[in-house]
Amino acid sequence: MSQVDETLAAYESIAARYDELNARMDTSSLVARFVEAVDRYGPGGRRLLDAGCGTGRSSVAFRERGFEVTGYDLSPAMVAMARRRPGAEEIGFLVGRLQEPPPRLTGFDVVTCVDVPMAYLTGTDQLRQALTAARDQLAEDGVLVFDLNTIGYYRRMFSVPTVADRGNRYVAWFAESPRIEADAVVVTQFDLFERNGAGWERLSMRHVQQHHSDRTVRKVAEQSGLHVVAAHGLVGTSTRDPADETDHDRILYVARRAG
Repeated sequence: MSQVDETLAAYESIAARYDELNARMDTSSLVARFVEAVDRYGPGGRRLLDAGCGTGRSSVAFRERGFEVTGYDLSPAMVAMARRRPGAEEIGFLVGRLQEPPPRLTGFDVVTCVDVPMAYLTGTDQLRQALTAARDQLAEDGVLVFDLNTIGYYRRMFSVPTVADRGNRYVAWFAESPRIEADAVVVTQFDLFERNGAGWERLSMRHVQQHHSDRTVRKVAEQSGLHVVAAHGLVGTSTRDPADETDHDRILYVARRAG
């Protein structure tokens, strides 16, 4: 099974329960950090493309902040959930990959990738294809805003097997390779054990991500016709500067079309 197929299978299997299982995720606060970057570096326009939108949580949050939003995602099941989300009635949702987005998506003031969808791009070719696609989606003075996990986050979260108690369910995860180096592919096994009337139900998912170092992101962005104009560290949903690959959880990047 290819990496794209594995990612699709993982999110197709969890789509109907994704919001329930991620109820603790503070999407609103994370989107607020994106909006701060847009307000600081963007052209002032409100036409926004939410790439890798999942079940539309971020898309609705952007809509609530006054943006005219279009979203797309790899998983048809996730897109179906997004279309049924309260508050999404005026948002157009499509199916497509970051590297091969739906056609005719151009002229956006802002393109966003919220909650690390670009981490699922393995190899610089895939990252370059996605960044090139984003460049083509932007208006001449538009901005791309996206986040990526740091090497510190991968090491803290996945270097040892972990079990989290969620009351009536347990979530266990571990990386297949406990030694995680910069720019390495990180293959993680997730298992959800949930109590039901007959005992315990198990749902397993395998996620294939890659750590893209700051040096790699900037280099590939330039190759894609983009220039990184800002990089802010994120700890949870709080901004930290300067961005630190070891201490912070993510880096929030802002890029413009080069030249």
